Amino acid sequence: MKHNLSYWLGEAEDDDLAMATGETPVQTDPAAAPTDAPADPAPDTAEPAPLGNADSQDDVTTDPVAPDMPEETPQVADFEVWKNGFVKESIKGDTNRLTELLSQVRDKEDLSPEQRKFVEDNWDIQLLRQNSNIERASRDIRRNIRSQLDKNNPSTSVVNHLTAVLDSMPLLKNIFIKLNGYRGLKGDLHRKYLGALTGSVQFGSGANKMDLLFNEREYSIPISTRFNAMWGDVMLSNWSLKEDDAERYLEDPELKRLEEGSPQEREALRHRVVIESIAALFEERAFVINVTGEDGTIYTLGWDIASSLRGAFAEGKLVVRSRLSENSEAMINDDGEIIPLVDISIDYAKETGEQDEDGKPAIEYEKFMERRDGMLFLVASLKLIKEASTALQGATFRETPYSGNPTDLKTLTRCVYSAHDLLMRQC
Repeated sequence: MKHNLSYWLGEAEDDDLAMATGETPVQTDPAAAPTDAPADPAPDTAEPAPLGNADSQDDVTTDPVAPDMPEETPQVADFEVWKNGFVKESIKGDTNRLTELLSQVRDKEDLSPEQRKFVEDNWDIQLLRQNSNIERASRDIRRNIRSQLDKNNPSTSVVNHLTAVLDSMPLLKNIFIKLNGYRGLKGDLHRKYLGALTGSVQFGSGANKMDLLFNEREYSIPISTRFNAMWGDVMLSNWSLKEDDAERYLEDPELKRLEEGSPQEREALRHRVVIESIAALFEERAFVINVTGEDGTIYTLGWDIASSLRGAFAEGKLVVRSRLSENSEAMINDDGEIIPLVDISIDYAKETGEQDEDGKPAIEYEKFMERRDGMLFLVASLKLIKEASTALQGATFRETPYSGNPTDLKTLTRCVYSAHDLLMRQC
């Protein structure tokens, strides 16, 4: 099932950047002259002063109308106005201009923690973009996305063009290997690296909202980024079913069947509500997920979750299952009873190549997504992701083997700053 551009792509901000102007220069009045100035010499005795004579009378006609004044730094009155202007300016991809805009607010003392984080995150991205290799790659990636964007599945376009450009630039490609050496810091550094490569603005830090915004005049692509050491446990977002989700996603006849229909009908409708609720959470987010294997292979999944889930559920490729376990969440009702909450998994249905007792293709189910502790995880194995990405709409998977000397892998993963380097640097 495909969706219109309005589901995925938010319009770019049109607010102009508001800047305060400097003071108006004071105008000089050439007609004003000292009252005790000597009278002009008689015409028959006056002689022209030679050029360059310091004692000659000044020619006021060559004076500037306004005196030279030192240029003042534009003042930013409202941070949100400045922020909208910064996002709009990112369309041009001019690193020098974006750095200049960040410099206008970076030293302001009245920024909130959230505002200061926005400035510092994007300051880091612009420092990365000053590298000539990153700048060149970014120019190609942005141009290709603009000219060949799949508006229904934008993450597939981002990943396809990102990996295609980096395949020809081993220096930049190997940074994904180096990121493993940063352990707990790798997610944030990965986010900023993708922001630099795509020329995006950073808004978030890997939680429930978008991380990056790829901005154009006609559209914007909200991007969520993840970087894991292995497949099978990629956290996507917090999610829980809301009390009014059934009313939100089902029509009136379906709501009636949810209450009065057969057990099979009620179960199918409950499962559909789950899929619609999860899809709505990711309606306007394109996921870019990277995992780097121990052998240096770089795996990249571009995943438009909303369209992918809806399409696969309708086709029977994904099924919803509920379960109770020792670790399931629980609540206490008004009577003091502890009621366990059902956890949910979304399984991928795959044919085994054999036939069941009815002579139909036998199906086996593997866990694909899972909700636990109030969070959704992509729990599919690498093998399953490879298979599913070819069958699911809105998913693309790229595998880039390491082409260097295997003995250099350890050097790459250790070519990083230590905690001592980060914390004890003398400034």
